[in-house]
Amino acid sequence: MNASRDEKTMALQDQAKKLQSQKDTLLKELDSIEEKFERTNRLYKKYLPVIIDTLATDDTRFSKICRDLSKAFKKEESQGKIEYICEQLKTAMLKEDIHTGAGKKKKGLFSSLLKNESESFIDLYKESYHEVVSHLRGSLDKKFSKRLDDISIQVKNAQNTTDISDIRENVFGLVFNYISDTNEDRAKVNAFVREVVGKILDIESRFASTVEQTDNMVENNDGFESVLGVELAGLKQTSDVAKSLDELKIKVTQRLSAIEKALAEKQAKDSAIKETAKKNRQMLKTGFEKLKQELDKATRYTEELEEKLNRDQLTGAYNRRAYDQRIELEMDRFLRYKTGFSLMVIDADKFKNINDRYGHAIGDRCLQEIIKRSIPLLRKNDMLARYGGEEFVVIMPETDSEGAKNAAEKIRQTIEKIEFLYKKEKVKVTVSIGISQAKTEDTNHRQVFERADIAVYKAKEQGRNRVLVVN
Repeated sequence: MNASRDEKTMALQDQAKKLQSQKDTLLKELDSIEEKFERTNRLYKKYLPVIIDTLATDDTRFSKICRDLSKAFKKEESQGKIEYICEQLKTAMLKEDIHTGAGKKKKGLFSSLLKNESESFIDLYKESYHEVVSHLRGSLDKKFSKRLDDISIQVKNAQNTTDISDIRENVFGLVFNYISDTNEDRAKVNAFVREVVGKILDIESRFASTVEQTDNMVENNDGFESVLGVELAGLKQTSDVAKSLDELKIKVTQRLSAIEKALAEKQAKDSAIKETAKKNRQMLKTGFEKLKQELDKATRYTEELEEKLNRDQLTGAYNRRAYDQRIELEMDRFLRYKTGFSLMVIDADKFKNINDRYGHAIGDRCLQEIIKRSIPLLRKNDMLARYGGEEFVVIMPETDSEGAKNAAEKIRQTIEKIEFLYKKEKVKVTVSIGISQAKTEDTNHRQVFERADIAVYKAKEQGRNRVLVVN
């Protein structure tokens, strides 16, 4: 009887393992599909507006709807609105008989750099920077319009690589102002900066390739001139030998003179080209070095701004903004992968009395000491943030309520030893700490916080200076 039961148990366990394996495989496939979808979605969002903008070249209804569709993609409007605009676009196409190949094609962002070599380098450069400015105009706030207009005029009037260098500097200056002034999410700002700098690097690298081709062309001409010079010398010698053929000698000498003159002119022109190429190469080298410095500077600047925006000025702990970002990520991980976490809410006891009796300077110092003493007792991947006033919150990834309680008890015991002297009077501070662990039935992080907050409230009711868990 027992043997039969054991066999059934083992069979069920094997089946459970198989089902778990199938589940893990399906989850991986789902993650892969979601990642591919996200990449495709980003690709569409990045390039579709650019493609659509190339169609909106006039004042027809079709072009107007194209511009509306481009704006909808850039602003990430709802699917319903985009579908509605697409229906309008379809109707406009039918009414205006729009078809592939109709009208003059607008050049793409870098297609101008692939045109035949007869076009001026500066003209190609100007066209590419003009489209970079157009990209900025479609992405930045209206308050930058005046500066973008000034840069557009600069691009239009550019005559040489020095002018282009000035334009590049002005573009970077504008980007730095945007970084400083914007209130957008720093991750989006970083991505935007990388995109703009990437576009400029692409222009510069393609231009460098064109300059290198010019150098190669001049080197080939040098070889040709060397061979031609030898042949001319031989032809001169032959004409000198043929003294009896005076008429032939005169004609050959005349031809030689014409060739020599043409060759001298060609050498002068090639020398000028070579000098220009040398100058452009030096400009590019300097430009690339500056670009790298600017990119490093922009990256450091945005990181520093991100750090400042995420820190509480008084205590040095992370602030509410940083907490909101991190808790969203932890909750997403929990909902997707069931990776558990706990929240610890720390509240200073009778803090209003401390402020009223000893002053806000002592109160501020108490808060600073709470943070200073608590951080060394936490792990590197834990996050301590000031939630508001005298309340702090700690996110503890991959930690159950028991582990969080042990850490909280260490913090409580450390803080109760804090003492200040104020006019020979000892100032002591204690904290009440509430703990809550994420549960399978939780659908958002606020539920976890509310339980931890209730735990703090109960700890204060029970006499303060204690740790309480609510699950």
